[in-house]
Amino acid sequence: MPSFVDLLLAYGVTFGLMNKLPEFLYDRMPNVIQALLACAYCVGFHAGWISYLLASAAEGTTIHPAYIPLWAFASGAFSYGADALLRMAESHTHLDLGDDDE
Repeated sequence: MPSFVDLLLAYGVTFGLMNKLPEFLYDRMPNVIQALLACAYCVGFHAGWISYLLASAAEGTTIHPAYIPLWAFASGAFSYGADALLRMAESHTHLDLGDDDE
């Protein structure tokens, strides 16, 4: 079962792919791939099964094929929720530092 730390790992991969992918790579991808990289649930889904394989390899545990979709869907939902929460927080923290005309 995915733990909170595992879900954070998957969200880290999601965030990295969505926001930190170098522009020169991003601009060379087809429009379909660009649209998928803009979707937190889509990227989170794939980050989930990738994270499961990485975590299993790091721990030296057996990979159970039935757990792959479980991790993928859990990561997709967690990544979508975390991304929505962070976007909402960002929208409330940006301050207008321009000159105020009085």
